[in-house]
Amino acid sequence: MKKPLSTLLILACSHFLILSFSACGNKEQKDDAWEAPEHEVVTRQLPDLALTDSVKNGGRTYVYTILRTPSDSLPRVKDDMDDLYKDNTIRLTLRRDGSEYFNKTFTKASFAQSIDKEFYSNAILDGIRFIRVEPGQGLVFSFAVSYPDSDMSVPFLMTIADNGSFTFVKDENLDHEEGDSVFYDEDGV
Repeated sequence: MKKPLSTLLILACSHFLILSFSACGNKEQKDDAWEAPEHEVVTRQLPDLALTDSVKNGGRTYVYTILRTPSDSLPRVKDDMDDLYKDNTIRLTLRRDGSEYFNKTFTKASFAQSIDKEFYSNAILDGIRFIRVEPGQGLVFSFAVSYPDSDMSVPFLMTIADNGSFTFVKDENLDHEEGDSVFYDEDGV
């Protein structure tokens, strides 16, 4: 008995579907595990800051100018989220009665001998502020080498004598009330 062509087509399609479904059952199934989106690494920097102010000492006027600039030439520092931070240079210029007697640019390398190597590699030169006049010794400034966007820092006191020589020590007294700030924000960090 001859089957009509439409019946043959229906049977062929049925066989094809049955074979297709059974073949699908034999394939290895892969679990599509959810993957967290990748963190976009960004380069951050502190803003440029410039401050000029003056102080009187023994009838003389001392003017200090502080410039903090993010540096493209210094190595970048990576935080725990793998974001990169530009390190800073800080230029300090001192004038006494109109004549310049001190002009130096500092980087965190200026303080490397006094900082733990691991802290050093994850920190930036954060800021500086004027602290006080030390009679007979000179002007005292505070520098901070800090982890970016953190309150973890190593502060230093730098005394600059009238002849332009300077010394610095780690600052053990973190409670300085006086002085202008050029740290991260206007309040002095």
